[in-house]
Amino acid sequence: MRGKRAVFLLIIVSVLTLISCNNKTIEEPESIELYPAYKKEGNQKKWGYLGNDGSFIIEPKFELTEEFNEKGLGKIYLEGKIGLIDKNGAIVLEPVYDAIGDMEEGVFSAVKGDRYYILDIMGNELFNSKEYVFLGVSSDQYIVAAEEDKDGNVKMGYINKNGKVLIEPKYSEAWNFKNNRALVKTENDQKLIIDKNGDIIKKLKYENVLPDDENKTFVFSDENNLFGYLDENGDILVEPRFKNAFHFKDGMAIVSFDDDSNDSGKWGVIDISGKFVLKPDFTYISYLGEGLFAVSKDKIEGSEIYAKKAIINKDGEQLTDFKYYNVGDKIENGYISVSDNKKTFFIDIEGKKMSDLPEIEGVGHITLKDSIIKASIDDRLSYYNKSGKVIWKEDNTYKLKDNILIKENKYNPTLGLSIYYPKLENLENKKVEEKINNQLYKLFINNMVDKVKEEEKNTTVKIDYKIKIYNDLLIVQKNCFNCKMIDEKIIPTEETYHIDLNTGNLYELKNLFKPNVNYVKRLTDIIRNEIEEKDGEGEYFLEESSGIKEEQNFILFKDYLQLYFYPSEVGSHTDGFPRFNIPYEEINDILDTDSSFWKALNYTKKGD
Repeated sequence: MRGKRAVFLLIIVSVLTLISCNNKTIEEPESIELYPAYKKEGNQKKWGYLGNDGSFIIEPKFELTEEFNEKGLGKIYLEGKIGLIDKNGAIVLEPVYDAIGDMEEGVFSAVKGDRYYILDIMGNELFNSKEYVFLGVSSDQYIVAAEEDKDGNVKMGYINKNGKVLIEPKYSEAWNFKNNRALVKTENDQKLIIDKNGDIIKKLKYENVLPDDENKTFVFSDENNLFGYLDENGDILVEPRFKNAFHFKDGMAIVSFDDDSNDSGKWGVIDISGKFVLKPDFTYISYLGEGLFAVSKDKIEGSEIYAKKAIINKDGEQLTDFKYYNVGDKIENGYISVSDNKKTFFIDIEGKKMSDLPEIEGVGHITLKDSIIKASIDDRLSYYNKSGKVIWKEDNTYKLKDNILIKENKYNPTLGLSIYYPKLENLENKKVEEKINNQLYKLFINNMVDKVKEEEKNTTVKIDYKIKIYNDLLIVQKNCFNCKMIDEKIIPTEETYHIDLNTGNLYELKNLFKPNVNYVKRLTDIIRNEIEEKDGEGEYFLEESSGIKEEQNFILFKDYLQLYFYPSEVGSHTDGFPRFNIPYEEINDILDTDSSFWKALNYTKKGD
């Protein structure tokens, strides 16, 4: 029961944040732009909101802030909880909720503990209940609501903003109402289109059906796994003949046919009658809006970031050369964000470069709001004015002790390889400083560059890091995305390095224990016992023939040792890295408390 509730808590966060605010009945706020940013207090990032001149209009005091929506409300995070703030800095909703959905039709859903709420734009509570494990957004005045029965089965129906049941929860899945209809799935896997009374408009014979945002058309696939389209009443609009198909937008849909040159086929664009607007001559297509598309003809092996793209219109007229590796998802304020392999800049809807706006070093996405350019480049946030002057950028400097700093460095030699790595500064012993920095460079750069060379050229790798310090022990956690393949799935990796600031020595797990003790068996037995205690949960397993490794991934904390594993090493279906915390007092008899490793963790050396 609790497991399913947790799943639905995650669903509401991911689903609701994808839905934009579209309420027209409430007066629009004054058009003033504020931008999420943080200020460092020691090593803590405190988030607030900047004005156009780069000064804080709303003082930074939150763990995180998000952009304001169309109604002038922004999400704020404090002590792991979420609330809402307006552009005057007034708290509309105290940060006490676990999840808050975006607003639709003047209301939004929120979660606190095991209770769901519906609130209005002023933060007034309209409804709350413990009966539901999921509440959606208001759409055509109907809100998807899910209950869980005594057997743990989820049933979905619809309520209004005040909690009145409009359609009883009896479906295994339910989508939003739009156009006075909704798609639902019965417990027998029958897909239906229903009206607001719950009456059936059409029984669908297809298993895989998905509605567009307005419930005007539905994408479906037949028994041959070919895709086509249904109209609003569930009748065939376009016969199934495509390998892949996306929803209609502005009367056009992106579709693909089988083709040996590309795993996903060759892509084209059809109109509502199924006739081709753009012939299927492309290996990649993305719709930008206003009748414009980003397209590529390059063979795609791996990430599409390596494919050079051009901008064309719906008439097939090519507006730019095939020269952009990254193109924004949509036209924003009349501009399109594009990147070559070195810089990111704006072009207009005619494909011409905006020479009066700056180029930003790096590959990513930029948007222009008011007089400020927001840049998300190489996974870092910054803001510029129209002349290209930085008004704010991220500061990832980490202060250790005695003016010792960890500075962020970037290694980005080629497209698709982005590495952020730490560099130590101001250590009194310069030989030790050089030793540590050389080790970090090798661990982050040399090892990974060699690995990438062994892979196909279209591998994309992103590496970042986190820093912790206990007394004289520097702990560096390297996080890598697209670095490891398990069961044909690419998973993130995490490696942790423990470095002595006095000597520059890089410690291994074995350095924590007395010589000649079988710490591997002892730690393995502890983990096995913990797994057995959780046996009923069926979450983890550890094969009898295996155990922890001598080079086991680990992190030292003040009071305990943490061992962690990659997914599938100790569990068949785990999210993230399975972690086991072992208090030092439980293994005190085998710890080498006279070792330099233990002393670096627990003491600060004076002098030298």
